[in-house]
Amino acid sequence: MHKLFIKIFLWFWLAMTLVGAFGIVMALTSDPFRLDVERKREAIRALGLELVEALEQGGQNGLLAKSAELRQKSGRQLFLLRGEGISVGGERLPPRVRNLALIAAQTGEIQVQPGKKGVWVALPDIGDYTLLAHSAPPSRLERLLNPYHLAPRLLATFLITGVICYLLARSLTAPIEKLRLATRKIAAGDFSTRVRAEVPGQNELADLADDFDRMTERVETLVDAQKRLLRDISHELRSPLARLHIALELVRQKSGPEATSPLDRIGREAERLNELIGQLLALTQSERVLPKSERVPIDLRDLVLEIAADADFEARGHSRSVRATATQPLHTAGNPEILRRAIENVVRNAIRHTVENSAVEIDLQQEVDDDVHTAVITIRDHGAGLAEQDLTRIFEPFYRVSDARDRQSGGTGIGLAIAERAVRLHNGSVTAANAQGGGLLVTIRLPLDAGEEG
Repeated sequence: MHKLFIKIFLWFWLAMTLVGAFGIVMALTSDPFRLDVERKREAIRALGLELVEALEQGGQNGLLAKSAELRQKSGRQLFLLRGEGISVGGERLPPRVRNLALIAAQTGEIQVQPGKKGVWVALPDIGDYTLLAHSAPPSRLERLLNPYHLAPRLLATFLITGVICYLLARSLTAPIEKLRLATRKIAAGDFSTRVRAEVPGQNELADLADDFDRMTERVETLVDAQKRLLRDISHELRSPLARLHIALELVRQKSGPEATSPLDRIGREAERLNELIGQLLALTQSERVLPKSERVPIDLRDLVLEIAADADFEARGHSRSVRATATQPLHTAGNPEILRRAIENVVRNAIRHTVENSAVEIDLQQEVDDDVHTAVITIRDHGAGLAEQDLTRIFEPFYRVSDARDRQSGGTGIGLAIAERAVRLHNGSVTAANAQGGGLLVTIRLPLDAGEEG
């Protein structure tokens, strides 16, 4: 049988057992009629003393008259009995009632005898007499609503079940919460996260934590191997590429004019290969976790305006332009160079695909949601846009669409992937959508420093 099932079963069983046992003890040790009489004992004694006073002043007739008056006021039949169980007023009483009065007189304690037709109470030491009081029993609803009986039971029941269920819920959800937090860390790129040490015990949740750690370790190994492969390939390609450039220059010196065009083509392809190697290295760099020591304050307004100015200078040579709107200073924390490269990659991608004689529009605004301040950077081009199924996949490495955004446009399929990972490294997000009126709208969201004011 599974340990977690046993744990849940035993905890619920314990709770129900304690509640049931408490109810049984309450039922065995308490008499609702006696509790009610004890609570009203002094009021009943006062009625008995009134009867004694009426007897002493008016005799038997005065006693009977007072008994009738009190019965009308209190709803109880009242009788005074001598020590041998004889009614002073001459009323005939059942033997069991007289016996109840005798027991009360002999023990000196109040006696209660409920029955179908009412409740008999024998109260001793009313002067030289014993008082018998008879009243109709409370209805089931009255007994249920009586706070003197109901409140303690409900309070005890709520306390017992509340404490036990709290402990049960906490024991079950605490490890799950730790697993959830660890999953978030892994989603953010921290593959060194482990949770087994934080999930004690030997049960299904502990087994899940073990499996989680093994999975994370395997993923970390694969990711590290992929990074090493890309890094090693990139470094290994740099050496033959450098020799290729040297050889190319030697060939240029020894060849005639007829070889200029092919050699220029070889040079361009070598430069593209060199750019691709640099992007591969940047991609592996963006997959790491950004340490606190590398986080510095960044003025996003200055950063966006500088990027826009540089990009506009480049775009002018292709009959395009870049316009930026950033009216308020917004600050975040991170690595300025990595964040600059991320925004530049998105802007350059927009420049490549916007139509001639159009402008790429960059806008920086602040967004506040539930007291969470976020910087929102939007980059819009005026190109052909994308199919809906491509809007999320363009941030995958080497992903290409089949129409205008292909290799012939100059892209390598890595720039947007680098941008997405760099923004995620700063606890932000990147999304893409087709803009109204045509073109692609890329939105970058970055958390602002605490206390940022707009």
